[in-house]
Amino acid sequence: MGKGGEASDPTAAGNLQDDAAYTPFLQDSFNATEFASDALAGSHTTAQAQTRMLQDRIQGLQLSLREEVLRRRPEVLQQAAQLRDTETAMQGISLTVETVQSALQRAKALIMEPYGQLQLKTQQLRNLHSTVEILRHVIQRLKLVTKLKQQIDAKSGGYQDLAKAAKLLADIDIIGSEADLAGIDVVEADSEFLHSTWQDVQGQAEAALQHGIETLSQAEVGSALQVYFNLGLLRKAVSDPLDYHTRQFGSSIKDTLDPKKLSAGAGSPASTPDGSRPGHGHATTKWQEHLWQKLGMLMEKLRVSIVAVWHMQRVLAKKRDPLTHVLFIDECLDETSPLPSEHIWTSLTALLTEGLAAAAAPVKGGFIREALTTHYPRLAALLEETFRRIVQDTDVKGVMPAVTAEQQAELIDTASPFQNAYLGASLTRMSDAVTAAFPGTSRTLTSSAELQKCIARMHDEVRVVADSPRLSALTARTVGKALQLMAEKAEYMTFAGPEMRQVGGPSSSGQQRNMRLCSQLQEVHRSLLTLLPRMQPHAAAALMAPLEAVQAVAIEAVMPIFKAMVEAAEEIILRLHSEGFADEGQQGMTQASAYMQALTTHLTHCRAEYLSQFHPAPSPQVPSFVSALTERMACRVVVFFVRHASLVRPLSNDGKLRLAKDMGELEAGVGQSVYPLDHLGLPFNMLRAFRRLLFLDTAEVMGSPLVRELPASVMLHHLYSRAPAGLQSPHVRQSFTPAQYSLWLDQHSTSEALKFIKGALSATAAKVDQDDACKELVGVMTQICSNS
Repeated sequence: MGKGGEASDPTAAGNLQDDAAYTPFLQDSFNATEFASDALAGSHTTAQAQTRMLQDRIQGLQLSLREEVLRRRPEVLQQAAQLRDTETAMQGISLTVETVQSALQRAKALIMEPYGQLQLKTQQLRNLHSTVEILRHVIQRLKLVTKLKQQIDAKSGGYQDLAKAAKLLADIDIIGSEADLAGIDVVEADSEFLHSTWQDVQGQAEAALQHGIETLSQAEVGSALQVYFNLGLLRKAVSDPLDYHTRQFGSSIKDTLDPKKLSAGAGSPASTPDGSRPGHGHATTKWQEHLWQKLGMLMEKLRVSIVAVWHMQRVLAKKRDPLTHVLFIDECLDETSPLPSEHIWTSLTALLTEGLAAAAAPVKGGFIREALTTHYPRLAALLEETFRRIVQDTDVKGVMPAVTAEQQAELIDTASPFQNAYLGASLTRMSDAVTAAFPGTSRTLTSSAELQKCIARMHDEVRVVADSPRLSALTARTVGKALQLMAEKAEYMTFAGPEMRQVGGPSSSGQQRNMRLCSQLQEVHRSLLTLLPRMQPHAAAALMAPLEAVQAVAIEAVMPIFKAMVEAAEEIILRLHSEGFADEGQQGMTQASAYMQALTTHLTHCRAEYLSQFHPAPSPQVPSFVSALTERMACRVVVFFVRHASLVRPLSNDGKLRLAKDMGELEAGVGQSVYPLDHLGLPFNMLRAFRRLLFLDTAEVMGSPLVRELPASVMLHHLYSRAPAGLQSPHVRQSFTPAQYSLWLDQHSTSEALKFIKGALSATAAKVDQDDACKELVGVMTQICSNS
């Protein structure tokens, strides 16, 4: 639209929408003011020129519209005809709608009147039905009320059948819940009667249930539960006694463990606020007796409560409703609910635990805490007796008991604070006594009086609880701790040094100290050992290990002395190999050999300087550590002598007589100075059998009972003494000295020793020229090896 431009042909045909000059006018956001402003600002022509151009465009647009209308004239005429037809059709539809509306109005007028009548009749019928239902419930209620009144005895005012009366009351209550009978005079007239009757029936059922539980009458409890079941209150019938007994027991615990009430009941001045000891002497004793009396009553209440609830549970478990056959215990308990006996047991033991824990508190316990701790065995016995009576009272064939044996620990644990305090005090008392008797230092040993006090203290602790297997076992463990302490302190007090193994002269102070200490420990061990048969098995078992510890310390204290005495005796016995037992025609056979004289002298010295220092002296009649050690010493001396006597080679007939004489001296020396030989058993039999073997012909050996009384090694060793020199003894063949061979035998088993002897016999027998006697001897020895 620049300067000098020509206007476009307004009559030109074309698509105006594609013409750029008309494009701005097609936009939805077209603004005439902005278009005019932009046109004037962006053109070099005048406003009049711009106006003429717009007018040309408008004329072109009008021309185009006219051409478009003319071009589409048939379609326009057709649309106009269709509009006329549509208008005619609409007029017909309007008449039809008015006709329908008129018909509907006439139908509504015809229907509304019957509908109103129908609604009215329906409401009347509903009201009539409600009235009939109310009348039916009222009539039924009146009949039930009449039956209920018939249940009341006119003379006594009681009920002919309480359960039936309860059933009638429950049925009347159901009728009241099914229909609203409020405001009906005939119903209201009976309300007060029914309310009082309900209360009366429930009260009589409650009284009957309580009386039946107290008297343990199954029939009375069953009848009362039937009444509660008929009333629909069976769960309440079970829960009420549980709550009642729980409240009563809790109140009893407070009364029993209240220092002020105890003081008032004992007739003594009131205690201090913390319940401390109310004086001394007679007043304290009176308090204690009153406390134990109250505790006895408390335990009786516990027993009665549990037995009462168990009795109710017993009836619930077998009582069924005669109409529905429902088991009462299934009706009043859920699947996860505990049994009434379990519930009351848990509740009462929890209350007792709480009450005793409060009484055991250092701040609040005071005198009660001190009394129950000091006399806890009495409290434990009271709890155990209560549990025993509960078990006894509820032990009925075919009925689950109120408690099981495992639950006794739960009742005992209610007093665990006092148990722990008592056992701690008991250990302290015994530990003090042990420390006084065995201070654990190297100073002079304590007196016999202190030792007896220590023993008496342990006896007292065990005796006090002897009637209670459980507490006896606990106390035995406490005694065991005291014995372990004793063993430790005694071990510190033992003397150790080279002089403990010197037994050639008088006993040293260190040896005397250890022997006296051993005697003291032995006295403790012996005294407590006498208690074991009278103690409970578990208690006795708890003392075995501590007593063994005491025994080990006592034996260890004197073991070096016994080893030294035995070793000295063995060294003397080894001298017999230096004696001449091969010579014939020896003189002075009426006297023992020099080594035997030295041995008997040594044994006499051991008796005088060592064995006699023990109290009591070692004897078969008084079993003790020292007696066992002395017996072992005597056995070792005899067995060692027989072993080396069997190794003597060569051995002439005179030598046999001399050796037999030595055996007699050995019997006298060991029997008089060490231990009676007739109590040694096998070693003594060996000594006697070996003496007979000395004078037994070789041919008679296998048929003699000595084969069963003597070890095979001893017989073989002796038979070597009858063989020619070429048949070497086993130890000689191996270049062992008698002492070395004896040590080898101690370190090896019997089977190994026989194998060693048999090997030596087989190796040397073939190399020796054997005469008939030698062949017979080798045959006997071979047979002995084969039979062993």
